[in-house]
Amino acid sequence: MSRIVQKFGGTSVKDPDHIRRVAEIVAKTYKQNKEVVVVVSAMGQSTDELIELALQADPNPEPRELDVLLATGEQVSIAMLAIALRSMGLKARSFTGPQAGILTDDAHGFARIKTVHPTRLESSLRKGEIPVVAGFQGMNRNSELTTLGRGGSDTTAVALAAALKAECCDIYTDVEGVYTTDPRTVQSARKLGVVSYQEMLALASAGAQVLNARSVELAMNNSVPIRLRSTFLPDNAGTLVTTKDIAPVQTVCGVACDASRVWVRVAFSQSFNADQSVGEFADNFSKQEDAVQQLLSALISLGIDKETVCLTRSNGINVSWLEFHCEKRLLREVQSLLTISTSNLPDLEFRIDSDLALVSLIGLGIDSDYRISDNLAKVIRKNTIPVLMQTHQELRSSVLIPGAFKEEAVRLVHDEFCSRSVEAESKLAKMELEAEERALRNVSTANTNNALMFVAELGVSTADALESKEASYQTETEAIR
Repeated sequence: MSRIVQKFGGTSVKDPDHIRRVAEIVAKTYKQNKEVVVVVSAMGQSTDELIELALQADPNPEPRELDVLLATGEQVSIAMLAIALRSMGLKARSFTGPQAGILTDDAHGFARIKTVHPTRLESSLRKGEIPVVAGFQGMNRNSELTTLGRGGSDTTAVALAAALKAECCDIYTDVEGVYTTDPRTVQSARKLGVVSYQEMLALASAGAQVLNARSVELAMNNSVPIRLRSTFLPDNAGTLVTTKDIAPVQTVCGVACDASRVWVRVAFSQSFNADQSVGEFADNFSKQEDAVQQLLSALISLGIDKETVCLTRSNGINVSWLEFHCEKRLLREVQSLLTISTSNLPDLEFRIDSDLALVSLIGLGIDSDYRISDNLAKVIRKNTIPVLMQTHQELRSSVLIPGAFKEEAVRLVHDEFCSRSVEAESKLAKMELEAEERALRNVSTANTNNALMFVAELGVSTADALESKEASYQTETEAIR
């Protein structure tokens, strides 16, 4: 009997009627002689409402307590779905993240899954039950609740699929799959039948919100196929995310936009004092260089992608400029770091601009054709949209622009790089269908040959190691009880 993990997002379980629809999808899969594990998010906007509730009590809530509060959202969903399934005559049992064996690090609010011990889920499956698991949450080494950050339920689903050797991880949402860009912005956007892990990771990292970037990275590391499907059109194939050896090769697969970027520019100078000797000037310059390198290292440790950092020099060796763009969530830490850095770099000045957008072209062919990057900037500039900064990362070329132009820029770039003839579209659709068939055949073979995978974000261990760790986990859990 094959296994499948099905994940349903907040819009899919936003009220009892939607939960009943989800239960029908799960029941239909179960009746196809499959073992089904379900992962659900909090109902509708519950997480946002809980955050707002916490902020009314404290504008800066303690992260541990906030995690305890936010974890209740998914607990409502799992109980509701289990009740709906049982009302249909199916055996279902709800599990919180810790009960499902999801262990994380200690980073409250943005924890990473370290290991998965699926012992209780395996036992539930052997009894013919449908385990319904709370996404977005786990337990750290101190037996405290942790949450995984925005989109964390996707990561939960992929981690469980890896640990349980599922044939696929189906992620249901309110869209039909992955598109060449947001179809709400560009009506001509095309749904991708098959896309590689690498391209999907680049799309997610660049702002496409259909899949969480961590979940894609985890799926790629553990060879878990992901199918993105619509809860409201469950019979549609959706989009398959698989290896680049199977996915059709496209120079550009899509356009993504991240509308929550900030642009940081830093200037620091080495002034020349006429009373200094050459040796003193050289010594001061060397100290400044060390301070600049320390600043760069600190920025990267915060999560700033080093590929987005540009360090330039002007006026000889007297003035240096450093600029980069980053997510708005890092703004407070960046400001704090730059303020502290003024003690080591007394001539340092910085400026931070927000309300900017990063428009990115994504594709496996971008790294091998640098003309694409040149053309990207030209397309933007010729339509009188300012390009504030341009960066190039793996499978991704991006321009930073004022946020007010984001939708216009996405349409222009999509029309230039993603429009295809009818003949080309038909040929690509056929290639995607063949790729999907090959991918699912490969999954069946891999699940037969591979040892049980144990993991999640930090690697894979053998079945023997899993048994040892699970025994340890069982002892630890009993002690906690």
